[in-house]
Amino acid sequence: MSELLPADHDYTQEFENGIHYASVELAELAARTIAQQCGFFIVRGSWKPNTAGQNPVTALCMYCDRSSRIVKSYKPDPTKETRGNISSKGTGCQFQICIKEVWQKDGPNTWVMVGVTSRETGANRGFHNHEKVLYPEHHRHNKQFSEAEKERLRLMRKAGVRPNQQKTTLNTEGGVHHDIKQMYNINSKTRLDEMGEMDAIQFALHGAEHRGYHICLQKDSNNVLTNLFFAHPTSIQMLHAWPYVILIDSTYKTNRYGWPWVEIIGVTPVKKNFNIACAIIKQETKEAYEWLLRCIKGLLGDTVPNVIVTDKEGGLLASIPVVFPLPHTVHLLCLWHVNNCVKQKFEVLLGGIAKREVAHAVWKKYFDKAAWSWTQEGFLQKINEFERVWTVKNKKMVDYVRGEWLSHQTMWAMCYTNHVFHLGNTSSNRVESSHSSFKTFLVSGRGAIDTCFAKNHNYMEHQFLEVVNELHKSLNRNLSRAIEAPCTFLRRVVSSEAIKLMLDGAAELKDSCACHFQMTHGLKCACQIVQAKEEGRQFYAQELHVLTLIVN
Repeated sequence: MSELLPADHDYTQEFENGIHYASVELAELAARTIAQQCGFFIVRGSWKPNTAGQNPVTALCMYCDRSSRIVKSYKPDPTKETRGNISSKGTGCQFQICIKEVWQKDGPNTWVMVGVTSRETGANRGFHNHEKVLYPEHHRHNKQFSEAEKERLRLMRKAGVRPNQQKTTLNTEGGVHHDIKQMYNINSKTRLDEMGEMDAIQFALHGAEHRGYHICLQKDSNNVLTNLFFAHPTSIQMLHAWPYVILIDSTYKTNRYGWPWVEIIGVTPVKKNFNIACAIIKQETKEAYEWLLRCIKGLLGDTVPNVIVTDKEGGLLASIPVVFPLPHTVHLLCLWHVNNCVKQKFEVLLGGIAKREVAHAVWKKYFDKAAWSWTQEGFLQKINEFERVWTVKNKKMVDYVRGEWLSHQTMWAMCYTNHVFHLGNTSSNRVESSHSSFKTFLVSGRGAIDTCFAKNHNYMEHQFLEVVNELHKSLNRNLSRAIEAPCTFLRRVVSSEAIKLMLDGAAELKDSCACHFQMTHGLKCACQIVQAKEEGRQFYAQELHVLTLIVN
């Protein structure tokens, strides 16, 4: 428990030091410092002008923060229900000093601290009736934000810095003790000031238009927003340069409405993701996804992607063939999701967790080997073997595979996808990675639309810098293995990642080459590289797919 301030000690003498200060601000700061050293805090009160005589005197009154003024500050409103649990730290302390302006005949006026006496009794008001402040470093007057700190907070908020990181930065730099609640309060006030009269949706659209975004929105019959699509102008430029592979997936827990957040991802020549567009949809229906795909088609213009990779979302499965029909665009299902779904279903059908090892062994022996088989004969052999063995043991597993996955086998089995240009993207792991990266920029998953948009904008700006950096590195990277034939003329034109893939494939060639690499990646396969080396022949950039080029 804190010790009491001595009731018979006159603290006026601590302040009447005879020092003249150049401004009232300096005098006020000195008074606060002296009070804190004595074990209490004082607060600014009212100004007391004195117009009597030729030389008007102005004084600033300062009170103890536990004075009677604080006790009387709350006045209940009789028209409203009485608030419960009303409390105050006020003790009726009478301490008071004044900072008076001293008129100078020659030179600028100065300011001094003087004591105050009671008008009613004439008693000196330099005494306290309460204990010392127990934790002065955590007193609210020591945690107030300066204007410079508030501006720093605004800049950090704009950059997407989390409140706990803002707190750490300011407390480390300034040696103060701001708490997290103050950070949230200032951030909230800043956001409300920026919004003005707009609501969250209007503010998000205003921000998107101001930054040059391509925006599409859809409303229901009651004029309520149901779907929102937006694309960064840089994303659109990158899409026009690299429109060949598109991955689509939705994630959750990103906004207070509980609506799915859909990310549309593209692939660069240096195997980096770039965010084509994002959308917030109310429901994952065929109509919503068809609307979203038409928005993407509007960005592409006359161009169509070679492949679109998704998981087995019913709305996407039904809408992609409508908007991007075969044979121009091939829809692939994420092989990782397919394998994972089959593995988990086998576990359930065999009896749950107790049979997990058996279920995984069956999946590995038949389905996984069929999925990764490079030939249709190998695929059919494993599927037929699985059906023959397990029709007797557990027919439900066979029926599940037949009904759920074999009807879409051309969309996920390796023997079929090896004939499609997909640049190695047979799963939606790039989108999952993008989800994870985006969520690191979110302070929480309960933000409004304007907050989600602002965080996503920061994420995309960061992503664009990463893509440019990787393109620059790839352009200037000098692969020693590429100096000799057949890749000499590909250096600084084709991405170093593409050259490395070709050379690694040739180095791993043993007996035969499946010759799928040229179809899936648009690059020369291993047997072609070996043959070119033997003949001393060079490859040229025109022989490779345009997506592998960093200069075109």
